[in-house]
Parts: sequence; C-alpha cells; structure tokens
Amino acid sequence: MDDLPHRPYGVVDDTAFALEGMWMPNPGEYPPTKHPFDDVNTRTRALPGRAGAKTRSLAFCPNGAWLAAACGDGEVTIYDVEAATRASALAGHASSAEQVAYDPASANGDRALTVSTDKTAKFWDVKSGKCASTIELKEAGYACAWSPSGRHCSVGTAEAVKIIDATTMNVVWEQKFEYEVNAMTWDVSGKKFMLATGQGKMEKFSFDDSTGALTHASSHFAHNGGCYCIEMDPTGKYFAMGAADAIVSLWATEELMCYDTVVRLDWPIRALAYSHDSAYIASASEDMFIDIADVKTGSCMAQIKTEVATNAVAFHPKELVLAYGGDDPKGTVRLWSVTKGFTMGSK
Repeated sequence: MDDLPHRPYGVVDDTAFALEGMWMPNPGEYPPTKHPFDDVNTRTRALPGRAGAKTRSLAFCPNGAWLAAACGDGEVTIYDVEAATRASALAGHASSAEQVAYDPASANGDRALTVSTDKTAKFWDVKSGKCASTIELKEAGYACAWSPSGRHCSVGTAEAVKIIDATTMNVVWEQKFEYEVNAMTWDVSGKKFMLATGQGKMEKFSFDDSTGALTHASSHFAHNGGCYCIEMDPTGKYFAMGAADAIVSLWATEELMCYDTVVRLDWPIRALAYSHDSAYIASASEDMFIDIADVKTGSCMAQIKTEVATNAVAFHPKELVLAYGGDDPKGTVRLWSVTKGFTMGSK
C-alpha cells in the first residue's frame, strides 16, 4: 500500500498463550460495534508539511510547546504547537529519520534524539538546529527511547540494542539478539525496560542506572505475529502493545497481565499513544481511521477519519489533543482535539 518497510513476521501458535493462562481473541471473532467517524472540522488543525516528506514518528516536548515530526526524507520538522506553524528543522540524516524522541529532563525541548536508516543516531541541540553528537550504528536504526531521568537513552536496529550515556554520549552497553527488535520503552521508575519483538513477545529487562546495563528478567507471549509498537501510560500502571495481527493488547504493568484488547482495526498496528491523563489510548494503522479507546475497558470512544495510512500518533503532554501523521503526499501533520472546543493553532 505504501513504502513503509514491513519486516517479515512469524505466526505464534495459540497454545503459547494457554501456557501463560491468557486468551487472545482473533480479529473478527466478535465483530466490534460500528462507530461514526468524527468529521467535525472544529476539532482538527493542519500543520503544514513538505511535499514527499511522509511522517514516520511524532513527539511532543515535555511542556507541549513544540512538536517534532521525523520524516522519510531524513529531516525532522519542529512545529510551534500554539501557532500551528513550522518553526524550524533538524537536517543531517542522509535517509529516512525513523524516530524522534525528546529528552524528558529538558522541559522546553532543548535536546532531542533521532535514529535513521542511514545507520546513525543523532543528538540535537534543538534551539540551534545543530547536531551535538552522532552515534554510528552497524545497521539501519528504527527505534529510540529515553530513560525517565534523561541520563540514558536506547537505540535499536533490527536485531540489536545500544544503551547510551546521554551525558557523555558514549555507548555503555549493547547486545545483539536472536529476534527482531521493533520498539522499546522504559517504565516510569526507570528500573525496567521492555522490548516489542518480531516473535510476538514482550521481553522484560531490569535496568541498572549506575552502569547502563540491561539484565533479562522474563519473556511474555503477547500476539499472534510480530509486535511493532509498545507504549507505557503516564502513570506507569498500564502499557499497550500493537502487532501484525491487527490487535492492540492492554496490559497491567505490575501483574504483567493482558486485561483487554482492541480489535477494531484490520491492518497491522503501526503506532500507539496514551493521553496525559491515562484515560484514552490511540491506535493507528493502514486503516483509514484512528481508533480512540478507553484505557480501562478498551471500548471505542471515537474514531478519526484519515485519507492515508497513519504511521505516527502522539498525545499532547498536558492537553487532550492528538497529533497524527503518515503517508500524506504533502507531509501534513494534524492535531485533533478530544473536546469540541479547539484552542491550539489559533494564535
């Protein structure tokens, strides 16, 4: 349908879930209730993009003033959220910028990390637009994340993870795995680290903040197909995974139990995002809509109609506003408000 790289995935036998006392519904087993699309124009604002610059990743800075959009042409666009305008750009990658993440310790969004298929990860001084440091990778980079303290960050290639000391910008730990690494996240304490893998599993690690080392703790079957994304909610009580089986699984962090699923999408799940109050979770795919679900029940709260496949979603850190983008040929990114009144983008 588009040029987004899809890694091959294997099917996990259903008995794997039975061994862990879990049951995962198959898509279509219980047809979901149809919900009307939200086409209210007053809820949406468009942020101008660049022709041919498809959106790969979105991230708000900690205070929500800026939105970064990593694009397929290698450039990262920085938007002024209130003005709904393009403020600046981070240019330096030779090919697709696959993911962007702001340093959580920098409230104003002064520092960011990007990873690219050009086999590099870059630290940026966002104010000046200059690259502060480049980490060379052996393979194309697809994923990155920051620890809650901002002291460490992680970078993932297809089968390997590097942990970087963000103060020295040196790699302090790395390991190659026998499975595909598609996404990663720390928990809110910074003591646990999780990977979404091509085997349909969530791999859990303990993290030593003093050394930057990961130690494998446990492995959990999650999906009948490769897991493409994993997202932790702001409270740390829940996390979600999205996979090639078109299912979003909702998990209780402490119990490591899948308590519900979202099965309204038909295509592999590409992106997930929790709202700042942990009330909603957004799910996106090649389907021509984004699903907004209740975090505790998985019930559909809204569906946002789209004209192209969606690759990235991100909730504002303080407001019930969702940013989303994807394969729009003009590179347009949009903001959607959960409430009917929309104040952003009106300055």
